[in-house]
Amino acid sequence: MKRKKERLKILLIISIALFFILGISAVAISSYKKHIVAEKEKQEMLEILQKMPKTTPTPAATATPTPEPTATPTPTPVITMRATFNPDDYWNTWYSADGLVSLNIYNISNKSVSFSFSQANRADGAHVCEADVTAEVAGNAATFSFNDSFGSSAAGSLTFDGGNLYVNIRTEARAEGTAVSPEVSGLFTREKKEAPKPEPTATPVPEEKPEKKPEETEKAEGDYIFPESNTRYLTDEEISGYSSKELELAKNEIYARRGRMFVTERIADYFNGKSWYQGTVPPEEFDAKQDQIFNEYESANVSKIAQWEEKKRNEGK
Repeated sequence: MKRKKERLKILLIISIALFFILGISAVAISSYKKHIVAEKEKQEMLEILQKMPKTTPTPAATATPTPEPTATPTPTPVITMRATFNPDDYWNTWYSADGLVSLNIYNISNKSVSFSFSQANRADGAHVCEADVTAEVAGNAATFSFNDSFGSSAAGSLTFDGGNLYVNIRTEARAEGTAVSPEVSGLFTREKKEAPKPEPTATPVPEEKPEKKPEETEKAEGDYIFPESNTRYLTDEEISGYSSKELELAKNEIYARRGRMFVTERIADYFNGKSWYQGTVPPEEFDAKQDQIFNEYESANVSKIAQWEEKKRNEGK
């Protein structure tokens, strides 16, 4: 009886195991069948799609925006100068057409130029303004500004063109009482031409006047810084004892004695306070005829006093 029960138990276990195996197999077979059916349907759909005619969709028409016209600014042409010139062609001294202006270039490259400037008011060089200038070179030209030895301010340019030198310098502010200031324009050359010499002018003979009493003479001479600046050459010793401001008045004293009017208020007030001063000639008219108005002593003394005035000013005196 006991063995029978054990056999039944074993048979039951085997039956249960077989049931599970059969169940799992049935599920696997069912899944496989579904997979086969799905693959078959997929294949059929692909074949149908391949057999269908291909059509290209027509793109929808889109409106092309019309661009609004925009004003194109016309660029302003920039004048440029050639950057090619040989600095070695421009060393040393150049002269203006009239021979009154000289320009000595002592240092030059494609980047900068240094030169000394000198201009006389006439051939004998009675009045000469001078300056030393350094300027940057841009292309084949250099622009600059400077103050000359008399205190006049000027500006200008140099143009280097195929071995030719063009100079353009103008006075912007002329110092009071100067006989010459920088003013030149044109082509400079290596050869100095003789400047036209002014015709000699007769030295005016002083009118005979009644002899003054000693006290009258002393009073009259006291109104002048240099009472004899129109009748003899002044010496460096007597000029060097004055300050730059006193020498400015002494220089203009020579002009005032000849009747020149003054624009600078300080100088005009000074000479208007002198009993001997009679200002009747406008500055422009006087300066245009200065060479014919001054005698040789006055011309030389104006130049010498101006040199000492500049020296004293540079020394801060």
